[in-house]
Amino acid sequence: MGAQQNRRRYLILIILLVAGLLVNLCSGPTWFSPQQLIHPQTDLQTKTILFVRLPRALASGLVGAELAVAGQLLQTISRNPIADPAILGVNSGANLALIVGTVLGIPFTIGARFGLALIGAVLAFCVVLGLSLTRNGMQPLRLILGGSIFSGFLVSVAYAVSLLTETTAQYRTLLVGGFSGITYSSVWLLTALLLILLVGIFYLREALTLLTLNDQLAQSLGSQRNGTRILAALLIVLAAGGCVAVAGNIAFVGLGIPQCIALLSGHRFKNTVGQVLLAGGAFLSFGDALAKSVRPPFELPLGALSAILGGLFLFVFLWRKQGALTT
Repeated sequence: MGAQQNRRRYLILIILLVAGLLVNLCSGPTWFSPQQLIHPQTDLQTKTILFVRLPRALASGLVGAELAVAGQLLQTISRNPIADPAILGVNSGANLALIVGTVLGIPFTIGARFGLALIGAVLAFCVVLGLSLTRNGMQPLRLILGGSIFSGFLVSVAYAVSLLTETTAQYRTLLVGGFSGITYSSVWLLTALLLILLVGIFYLREALTLLTLNDQLAQSLGSQRNGTRILAALLIVLAAGGCVAVAGNIAFVGLGIPQCIALLSGHRFKNTVGQVLLAGGAFLSFGDALAKSVRPPFELPLGALSAILGGLFLFVFLWRKQGALTT
């Protein structure tokens, strides 16, 4: 019965992901019908579908999948259910590095953006990790508190830099998140990062599952805890840095999606990572479609939209957790 339920969940998530991509392709200032997607009526429609909407739809699905898996990895290695790259300053560090680098004159190409975002993500993660370390090792509470405070500080600095240099409009997508102006070069970058992420997860799948146990039991079963956590942290920073380089600062996807899947399918990493990947892609595909369709020709800031949804989830999750502890 468990295997059948698992297959059913995968089927539902695949259908949701495909539906999200199709809705994203159809949505925009002008809605296209599914028939127009297959048989565009004008050259302008053809170019809009192939070179504007298709790369954007693919990028939104890839970013959602990678942020969700990065969040699950972070929750696994920290054993904290509310850990998220955005909360721990990784996204904010990447975002600030992008703004500072481009203000200093570094070309705003996808390669340069990825390099800057990766440097910023690594530095921010190292600072937050240092804040969480004590003589007894990493403290999850210090990790979350230190990360939240440092993330807020980095966001404020990013806004201050953009205001002082009068580049707020230029860096709007980086500051509030979104997929406006996405090209296929970004899609290829995200695809390469997803392949690296999947290969790394496949290599670490058993060790990551053991990390959900307590340290003493995991060590007795042969888990190399520190090495696993370091490799997983590198995958998290790589994925988060790439996503910020493409779509700016999008929060809470890595928090809410893994926990939703955990409520349905449990906490075993290797059994749920595929579901988290599909659910993350579907969530951000629908989110991007909503962001660009509610008030055309303007777009809602996707980072704010995902934060609202994620914040609502966080309140519900903490309320359920409190109820479980008091019963």
